[in-house]
Amino acid sequence: MRDETEAPAPAAPQRKLKPANENPWYVLMTLYGEDRERNREAWNAWVKNGISGDHVLKKWQENSPAKFPNLIWNNDQVIRFHEECERRGLKGSELPNVETEIKLFGLDFSEGLNLDGYFFPQQMTIANCDFGEFSARDAHFVGVVTLEDNTFRSSLVLYCALFSGEYYSSGNDFAKGANFRYAKFEGLMTSLGDDYSQEAAFSGNRFLGQVNFGYTRFGQSAAEIDHDCLFQNCEFLAPTNFREAKFEEFYPDFHGVLLHERTLFSAGDEFWPKSVRQPLEQARSTCSSIRHILAKQSLPEDEHFFFRREMHFAGQIGSIWQRLPYLLFGWFSDYGHSIARPFWWLFVVWLLGTLVIAEHFVAETAKPLFGSNDWTAMALSFSNLFPVFGFGRAYFSADFLQALPQHLKALSGFQTVASLPLLFFLGLGLRQRFRLR
Repeated sequence: MRDETEAPAPAAPQRKLKPANENPWYVLMTLYGEDRERNREAWNAWVKNGISGDHVLKKWQENSPAKFPNLIWNNDQVIRFHEECERRGLKGSELPNVETEIKLFGLDFSEGLNLDGYFFPQQMTIANCDFGEFSARDAHFVGVVTLEDNTFRSSLVLYCALFSGEYYSSGNDFAKGANFRYAKFEGLMTSLGDDYSQEAAFSGNRFLGQVNFGYTRFGQSAAEIDHDCLFQNCEFLAPTNFREAKFEEFYPDFHGVLLHERTLFSAGDEFWPKSVRQPLEQARSTCSSIRHILAKQSLPEDEHFFFRREMHFAGQIGSIWQRLPYLLFGWFSDYGHSIARPFWWLFVVWLLGTLVIAEHFVAETAKPLFGSNDWTAMALSFSNLFPVFGFGRAYFSADFLQALPQHLKALSGFQTVASLPLLFFLGLGLRQRFRLR
């Protein structure tokens, strides 16, 4: 991370974008202008006409959200393509081949791009583009899809899309979030270093291959938390990576989610918020789910981080009497993680007892207590904290203990009772620190 004390780096020069109409692929995708129905029919007819593999055609007919075309691609559409190219300033452009990779580089899609219901048998790469809108709901991508360093100024919509090949996304700015609800990823799915400034909805997704959300930022605001955001009812059927992923204002909703046992998470305050405005039960449940996965991976330090967060949210749910045990657990031991907290609380209890007992011994005249001094007070206070070791019986006579006034007997009882949970918390901290299992 850049040092904030350094002089700010000069602003990066704005990339110069070409109008989308200067790309023949865009012309073919929008052959009939704003008539989306005819655009989709024309594209899918062109794809059907050029497909060489029967297995791809069979996959389209039997297991695809993309609509099979009623239109038959013929010379009329070819003529239409060349007329559109000439009208948009691309005179002489050749009709693309179905098996050629779709390349959309450095283009300005200010009017948006609608690919709803399109079928893509080939590889597609979109890089360094600026989209006013982008929608590909019910689209089917057979080849590899690559999105790199694009800006999406409206919510990206890939609702119910099917990715039969790899999906690779990196360095994209989703300014209004993204909607992947009920999409299916049959190959690898990567969203590396992307920025979801608002809601990123992956609910109802099926991930058949490995998933990577490493270094991705989820910046969903509190106003969007009531939505079925993120990963509700998803299935992760292969190892998944959330390492270095940052959730700024909320915890993802893993309700009804099937997480792979080799799912990786980063533990740390820089990745997870401590205060949230989402339902606290939801945040607590998410921490519990992650904790169970990390426990299976034998990562005790990471596991305990999410245990502490789980206890933290539990201490904010219910009445004060329901919350009090969790609050005390946190105050006195940082939920079993701290060695220092219970130690210093034990020291305070010991010091309090020492001061009260020593003050009484100054004016004591009873024979069994006569001659007692500050050292005696310290020893008696110490023995009250550790009755299990029998220091009191070994070094103080029965007459001495019997001669103590009632308020010192009560204080001794308080010290003994208070020391038991503090010693237990100290043991938890030592166990966690040295992995004594």
